[in-house]
Parts: sequence; C-alpha cells; structure tokens
Amino acid sequence: MSQVAVDAGSARRLGTFGGVFTPSILTILGVIMYLRFGWVVGNVGLAGAILVVFISHVISLTTGLSVSSIATNRTVGAGGAYFMISRSLGAPAGAAIGIPLFFAQALSVTFYIVGFVEALGYLLPETTGNPWLDILIDPRVLGTATNLLLCLIAAKSAEAAIKAQYVVMAAIGLSLVSFFGGVISGGGDGTVATPETIEWFTDDGVGFAAVFAVFFPAVTGIMAGVSMSGDLKDARRSLPRGTLFAILAGFVIYMTFPFALGLSADLGTLRDSNEIVFALSLSPMLIYAGVWGATLSSAVGSILAAPRTLQALAMDGLAPRLFARGHGPANEPRIGLAFTFVLAQVGVLIGSLDLIAPVLTMFFLATYGITNLACGLERWAQNPSFRPTFGVSAIISLGGAIACFYVMSIIDLGAMVAACFICGLIYLHVERRTLNTTFGDARHGLWSALVRTALRNLHRVEYHDQNWRPNLLIFGGPPTRRRYLLDLGASVVQERGIVSYIQMLEGDVRPLAPERKSASERLDVLAQDYPGVFFRADIVPEVYRGITTITQSYGIGSLEANTVMLGWLRKRERAPAYFAMLRELTDLDNTLMLVHHDPRRGYGGQKRVHVWWGGLQANGGMMLLLAYLITSHDRWRPAEVTCLTVVDDAGDVARAEAGLRRVFESARLEATPRVLLREGRAIRDIMATESADADLALLGLRLPEETDEPEAVFDHYAHLLEVLPSAVLVHSGGAFDAAPVLFDED
Repeated sequence: MSQVAVDAGSARRLGTFGGVFTPSILTILGVIMYLRFGWVVGNVGLAGAILVVFISHVISLTTGLSVSSIATNRTVGAGGAYFMISRSLGAPAGAAIGIPLFFAQALSVTFYIVGFVEALGYLLPETTGNPWLDILIDPRVLGTATNLLLCLIAAKSAEAAIKAQYVVMAAIGLSLVSFFGGVISGGGDGTVATPETIEWFTDDGVGFAAVFAVFFPAVTGIMAGVSMSGDLKDARRSLPRGTLFAILAGFVIYMTFPFALGLSADLGTLRDSNEIVFALSLSPMLIYAGVWGATLSSAVGSILAAPRTLQALAMDGLAPRLFARGHGPANEPRIGLAFTFVLAQVGVLIGSLDLIAPVLTMFFLATYGITNLACGLERWAQNPSFRPTFGVSAIISLGGAIACFYVMSIIDLGAMVAACFICGLIYLHVERRTLNTTFGDARHGLWSALVRTALRNLHRVEYHDQNWRPNLLIFGGPPTRRRYLLDLGASVVQERGIVSYIQMLEGDVRPLAPERKSASERLDVLAQDYPGVFFRADIVPEVYRGITTITQSYGIGSLEANTVMLGWLRKRERAPAYFAMLRELTDLDNTLMLVHHDPRRGYGGQKRVHVWWGGLQANGGMMLLLAYLITSHDRWRPAEVTCLTVVDDAGDVARAEAGLRRVFESARLEATPRVLLREGRAIRDIMATESADADLALLGLRLPEETDEPEAVFDHYAHLLEVLPSAVLVHSGGAFDAAPVLFDED
C-alpha cells in the first residue's frame, strides 16, 4: 500500500482566513440556524436549547483542540481528519472513519442543498398552473440544478469557490444584523407575539436526544476547514487558528440566538413555524440572502471536502486508485467530485432535511470521537515523536471522545451500534490487507505504553501459584527444520501465555552479526504462519551455556520465562553437558519439555495422547496439565487422553484406577485411566505394545543425580523413546505447583 498521502504536487496557496476560518464558519452558520433553531427552542425550552448548544460546542471545542494539537505536531497532508487519524492510529483506523466520513461529507452536500431549496420554496408558489413551470419549481428539480451548479464551481478550483464564499460571508453578516436588529426593535414585522413569561423548559416537545440530533450538524463545520489541509500554505499554523476562531465565533452567535428567540416568541410558535427568523427580522429579504448564501456556501464547503477525503483514501490504497488522480497544478480531485455529485444527488431525490440530519449527526460524532481518541492516545503513549507546539491534555481529548460516544448512544443506540459495526468491518478488512503497513503512527507507542502500564501493575500484584501459566521458550536451530517444536509449543500455549522461539548462532558477535540480521528477517517471514509466537535470533559463544544465559535473562520485570522446550539429545557423547544444562534450567525454576520427534509419523492424526503416569507428586501434575492444554487447541481437540500406569499386583488395579478417576474428577479433566499389570514385562515392552498407535506420548523425566552417569540416564530414555511415537519428556519445574493449578483448595 502506498504511503503517499501528502499531496506533494498540490499547489498550497490558501491561508488561515480563506482556507480554514471561512469554510468552517460558513458551514457552521448554516441551515440549522435559519430554519431549525426556532424548532430547537420550541421543543426543549430556552434552557434546554442553551444546553444543546453548550454540549455541542464542548464536543466541537475538544475536537478543535485535538485537531490543533495533531496539526502542530506534523505536517498535515490532504485528507483532513482522515489523514490525522490514519497517521495517529494507523491505516485500519483511518479507513474505518475516513470512508464513513467521505459519505457523511457527500451527504452534507445534500443536507445544505435541501435546506436551500426549502428556504427558496418560501418565495415560490406551490403551483403556477403551467405544467412546465411546475416542473421547474419542483424541489427535486431545483435541488438537482443547484447540485450541478455547485459541482461546476468546485470543479473550477477550490480557490474560486473560496473567493465566492467571501460574498456569502457578507450576506450572512447582514442577515444577522437584520435579525438581531428586529429582535431589539420589538419583533420585526409585528406578527409574532412576545411571550408573557420565559419558558425555560417544556415537556411538549419531541425530546432532548431528537433535538440534539437535528442541531448537532450545525457545529460540524470545522471539518470543512480541516478537510482543506492539502490546499493550505501552512497547515500547521492555519488549522489551529482558523478552527478555534471559527468555533469561538459560532459559539457566541449560537448562544445568543436562543435568548433572542425565547424572549420574542412562545414555544408553540417556535415549534410550529420554520419561518420565525424571517418574521422577527428587520428585512426578511436579508434573511433570505443569508440563508441562501449560508446553505450554498456550506454545500460548497462539503463539496470541496468530500472529494479530497476520497482522494487521500485512494492515495493510500484504501479506495480505488481512479479517485487518486488530480487535475491541474492544484491536483483538483475532479473524479472524486463527480462521484460526490452522484451520491449527493441520491440524497437530493430523498429531499427530507429532518431525515438526513440524524444520519449526519452519527457520522460526524463518530469522526469527532475518533479524532479526539487519536490525540488522547498519542498524548498518553508519550512517543518522543509527538511534540506538538499546541499542547492539549490527554484528559481533555479522551473526555471529548467519551462525550461523543455517549451522545451517540442517547440519540439512537441502535444507530450507534450499526455505525460501530460498519466501522469495525472496515477496520478488520483493511487490517488484513495492510498488516505490515505503517505510517509511523502511534500504534507501536500505544502498545508499548500499555505493556509498560501492565508490567508496572503486574509487579505490584503478589504472585499466587494458582496464576501459573506457560511462558515458553523454544530453543532450536533454523525453524524450518524444527517446525514440530513450533507446532507443539503453539498448541500448548495458545493465548494463555507467551511463546518465543530462539534461533541460536554459535560463535562471536562481530563475524556473525550480518548472519543474525539475515536470520531475523527469515524469522519475520515465518512469523506470518505463527502469529502468536515471538521470534528472535541470538549469538552465543556456546549453545548450552547460551540457553542457560538467555533463559534467565529473557523477559522483563515479573514477566519471565518458566518453561523451556528443547529437542531431545541425539548424540550420546554430549550427554554430560546436556544434562548439566538441564539441571541449571531446573535450578532456575523452569519446567522442561524435551521433544523426541518421529520424522516418519510426526504427530499422526492428532487423535490419541498417552500420559505415562508416575504419580502426582513427581511430574504427573504437569503432564496432566500439558495434556489438557494441548487438547484445547483446535488441531488436537478431538484427541482422547489416556493416562497409563503400571502396577505389580492384580489387587492394586482397581484401587489405582479409582485413584486416577478421583484425580481426573477433582482436576476437572477428561481422561481415560488405564492400569496395566507388569506380569514380568519390562516397561519398554509395555510402552511399545500400549502406545504403538498413539500420536503423542508424555512421560516424566528424572534428571541424573551427582552419583549417576549421564550417559546411562541418556541410554535409559533413548531406549524407551525408540519404541514410542513422537514423545515429550516432562520435568516439572520448581515454580510450578500442581495443586493450586489443577485442584480446588479443598
């Protein structure tokens, strides 16, 4: 996947006022202010409307602060919010929010066009008597014509669209003067009666959550400025200033509007009339000019933002490459613009402002939430590379993220779950496609911070034997020749502990350093087949000494290795050094698993596991636990575990079998006991007969004492292993206590 998300070919030419503040404030002061603010106050009362405005702007402000922090840390390329999220949380998170964000921005075009047509409809007759004129003034026809005209303006260039918005800003300013002038002078045209008392709250409306859902798109305008990041001369400077000033200006205006409306009309009038702003103003025509300009400029802001988000996604390989193509020196995304037109046109044909607003709210709340989350996690992870000149506390950003998701839940929990589910599917799909792709984002730092926190807490918690879990070290040569160790080790550990494969290179560091690097690269390739295994290559002066050294030093804090897996010794003459190493490993409280692999049979059909029982006080507890762990793996799940033991007297058979059943029942393990009479036979012969069809055998290992000959001990086990299938010799380490792991305290 390409990492070319910064549009290097784009001519960055817009400043703070024209590139960020203007599109942001014109999108903020839009259709909601003129056509739905009276409805907001009428449904929740004056105090409720103030609360709606306040909560919306708190979310908007925290997002603006997060945007400012991210923007002052690194150069922000084309794509706005998508670029920031993908470079902070990685490509999967960027796609999970960037793709819905594009559709939200495209749908915003519809939202503002429908608002424009609705306001225009106040001056047009319902019917003219002329069929052709009736077709022309149909809202869907007017919306289609408006959509096409705006796309043509945007196709000309972003700079041309921005210049056109300066005229709109002047019209909005005049409309605000007309409205507040009418309120101060006593009610505009005089058709609206002043309420006898101020109605702070009401129970007659549709409810706070529904009102919030309709109002919130009014404060999503900051994304219009953020999405112009690829066209800014200095995004690092312009984005914070333009965004925060737009939020402040919008907050001041939106906090004064409820008072103006609530003091000028009763709640019933506000609730029932979408034209209350016109009626209260000195000059309704100035309001018309303002609402037309605001809706059209907001639509232009969205129609500029959506194709650029899509273009950034395509540049990163997360959307069809066709949309990455630009035209002219400014790299205008005209193909993306055409696609945006099509999507917006679908919404225009639907034509309902109140139906579109809640959908937009969900999409933008999700975008705001993830943007805040990205900044908060960057700050919490404390990567040295995250050094924004505009510092924001992680608490503010994470609090903003929580607020976004909470508001989503109270508006429509089902829609929130659906939105999260869609984003989750996108995330998982992109993660599979781009597993090895990174933008230098914060994911590595986040995991590092999480590990650091977990290790600190782990160090503070007192260890209990019941919490034992296998942290396994596998020692071997080139893993392509020792796959049987990896397969068995992964089956034992699964997700219960940590398994690491160590390839040792014997010799001196300097001459072997290049080979170690090559070996590490080969291990990285193998890691794709064993995603739960950690691989590393180490240079050691001598293999057996190296195993002991690595085992006692591998890990950090309280997280240490406690189990070692090795291949069984093949050369008799090395038995003294081999057993000396094993003794040292047990002195370090490690459990041993020595694997004797039958290259002809491998692990067979993985259907029969034999445990040769020597008693619970020896290695029996560990062997039972290993049998349980192995058969918990998908490949071994159908396997039947048989626990075999040998007695000398026929009278001991029933008693031994009953004892084994009690052990299995108490340990909550499924196994079949099998008690065998010796009848003068050697153990080797019994094993050869009973385990001939087994796929894996587990038997205890007794390490030689100082008075024992290591070669004799080797010969003993080698003699047994000759007649067994693939087998594991198990020696229970001092750190493992079978009782609390396998049994209840009773």
